[in-house]
Amino acid sequence: MKKFIALFLVLAICGSLLAACGGEEKKPEKAVKDDGILKILMIGHSLGNDSTFLLPEVFKNENAGPLVVGVIYHSGCRLAQHLDYIDQKAAQYAYYEYDTAKDEEWFRATSSGDFQAFVPGSGTDVYIEDGSIAQTMDFGLTRHDWDIIVTQAGVFEAAGVKDSAYNVNLKEDVNKLLEYVLSKDIEPKTKPQIGWNITWTCPSDDMLNESYTSHLYNNFIDADFMYEAIVKNAQTVIAPAYEFDYIFPSGTAMQNARSSAFEPKDLYRDTIHANDYGRLIVAYTWYCMLTGADINTCKFGPVSSKVLVDNFMRNSETAFEMTEQQKTILIESVSGALANPYAVTQSAN
Repeated sequence: MKKFIALFLVLAICGSLLAACGGEEKKPEKAVKDDGILKILMIGHSLGNDSTFLLPEVFKNENAGPLVVGVIYHSGCRLAQHLDYIDQKAAQYAYYEYDTAKDEEWFRATSSGDFQAFVPGSGTDVYIEDGSIAQTMDFGLTRHDWDIIVTQAGVFEAAGVKDSAYNVNLKEDVNKLLEYVLSKDIEPKTKPQIGWNITWTCPSDDMLNESYTSHLYNNFIDADFMYEAIVKNAQTVIAPAYEFDYIFPSGTAMQNARSSAFEPKDLYRDTIHANDYGRLIVAYTWYCMLTGADINTCKFGPVSSKVLVDNFMRNSETAFEMTEQQKTILIESVSGALANPYAVTQSAN
């Protein structure tokens, strides 16, 4: 009996070591459906794009199983705008998709329902005025039997800004949107889980244009104060408004990295959007929440040049691979956000 117990302990320890070293496939903990494919839909604006665009790369590098990510996108879209477009049945969205089982890059739906490859963040992905890539909300909602559907507020709406351009009713609007979203579920008996994405703040004074500066300083002392408003609203208004299965602390992970030795240009590519490194920080935050993985044991493989915004801008074909400093700060930023999603964990680097 003692020999059996000893053998059992040895096997258990070996199994734990194998998993920690990445030898065991890390499956999502909360996937709802039973087809073995995790399917996630993001409804939002460009910060939702930034949050999810490197998630397929992370799943592949970390051997986390098949993944489909869909994005229903309209530039800067607020919750009330989504409700207006739904009421109007308006084709005001672009729809993007990445299926890790068959794709090596993102694809975008045309207005006819065909799909074409594209480079996210290249500029041409945001224009739907000519109707060539215009879709309704329903196109994305009914594209798959989604396991998880995530949404978010507008950039300044998330912080509770109220002025001539914003009429903020976060609690009411998010419930109306999610009620509609769930009414379109393909398999009502296995309804999707619902998530909220906490977005991030502007980078810094010297990277802001006049439009962002006006919104920022009409309502906030500075960008850090704006972050505090975003997480306060997420914690006190959004979280109690709905029984979310996930609240992704994307903005907190970014803010944690901001507290490091890095400058805003190391995390952002313009006045609000994350660069490839910033997007990777957020992608790993999502990955760890979805799978229960320990960020300290991740592999951090290179990211394909086909999905890199920064590489597109500098016309490079080289995959992105983090430096040791970037890995260290990513690890502490993600672990801090997961442990304390509503406040900054000061970087030690």
